[in-house]
Amino acid sequence: MIFSIILAAGEGKRMFSKVPKVLHKICGREMIFYAIDAVKNISEKTVVVISENISMEVLGEKISATYQKIPLGTADAVKCGLEVLRDIPSDSLIVITTGDNPLVKERDITSFIEFHLRKGNEVSLLSGISENPSGLGRVVRNWDEFIKIVEEKDAREEEKKIKEINTGIYIFRKDLLEQSLKEITNENAQKEFYLTDSLAILKSKGAKIGVKVFEKLLPVYGVNNRFELYRASKAIQWEILENLMKEGVGIINPETVNIDYGVKVSQDVMVLPGVILEGSTNIDSGCVIGPNTKIANSIIGRNSTVQYSVVLDSLVGEECSIGPFAYVRPGNILANKVKIGTFVEVKKSRFNESSKAPHLSYIGDATVGKNVNIGAGTITCNFSGLEGDKKNATLIEDDAFIGSNSTLVAPLIIRKGAYTAAGSVVTEEVPENSLAIGRAKQVNKEGWAKRRKGSNGKRSSKSS
Repeated sequence: MIFSIILAAGEGKRMFSKVPKVLHKICGREMIFYAIDAVKNISEKTVVVISENISMEVLGEKISATYQKIPLGTADAVKCGLEVLRDIPSDSLIVITTGDNPLVKERDITSFIEFHLRKGNEVSLLSGISENPSGLGRVVRNWDEFIKIVEEKDAREEEKKIKEINTGIYIFRKDLLEQSLKEITNENAQKEFYLTDSLAILKSKGAKIGVKVFEKLLPVYGVNNRFELYRASKAIQWEILENLMKEGVGIINPETVNIDYGVKVSQDVMVLPGVILEGSTNIDSGCVIGPNTKIANSIIGRNSTVQYSVVLDSLVGEECSIGPFAYVRPGNILANKVKIGTFVEVKKSRFNESSKAPHLSYIGDATVGKNVNIGAGTITCNFSGLEGDKKNATLIEDDAFIGSNSTLVAPLIIRKGAYTAAGSVVTEEVPENSLAIGRAKQVNKEGWAKRRKGSNGKRSSKSS
């Protein structure tokens, strides 16, 4: 039987952040979940050891978690994890990984377990080759024979030249792990209890210890600072983009595109330069997204286009056109063939089929019927200063035509087929098939401009 412990209680001081290291996001997802994915499907139970500044709720109900209340080192953290697994059989295999190595995949752990079983090891270590091993523990070997792991601060100069490093991933038989943990001391530069010492302890007792070198060269073997976070993010991002392109998504310039883990993009979607797709976004087939567009937690229906725009937490139907330079704020539902055009902002509104706001408008807290045309410069005045933060609703029924520069003061209903005249301030319900004119009376003052000028044809210094 296989069980897993993920060590995720490190303080992450080199991140220089108030956010716990393992909760920093990579492609829209907290780093710790990549580590969980690597072991959860091959383990009877997975335990994540976290610090007290991380809420267990972050990990979700399906993940077992326990706290390491005082950061006394990796060996102490493993003890905390074993408390949760105290009732499992003594000959169970314990896979130990870290929460800050998001580039290790399930297939890597599976291959490591197969190596451990094939070699008949009692303890196995997964090592890696690093061109820049500074700050990492070195694996000291005599050819194939494992000698020890030495931490950077405790290493001699010759040992610091070693490029084979400790990934922090191990397999122990449970009884041997428990036995070795009892003998570990904190007599080192950090005054911590190192899990790495357990290998030397078990070797001295004759345990068979094997080392498997990671089969591929990773850019980082653990994220400890912002630069390493960037390098890990870049590797995962490229993997996401590569998979999408292999599945039929057209990405014109991948170096300029960011797509979160979990975003769904169908085949025959064209993603142009400068696109950011975040959260639970789903782009259906035939869409053209970009250039320079951000979409977060939204659904974009088949054959729609979104260019030079922002779409947040909204539902966009089929054959819609958004942008350029539109701002679709949260809470919108756009039916099929809706157009939200240049410099249009919409918020918490519903547009029914074939309605359009082509340019220079703000529509908020509104329901717009079918085949409605909203002219340039139209705004809904939806804020009620008399009732706190309440937003009043505007209802525009089917086939209405809103003239340019109309100001719609909510709460307001514009009935089916009605028109508003350009430049109108509309404050009362407009009946079906009516024309609403809400302008101030125009007054022309004859000769007014001429009277402002003096006898020499220049403006008088006095105002008239």
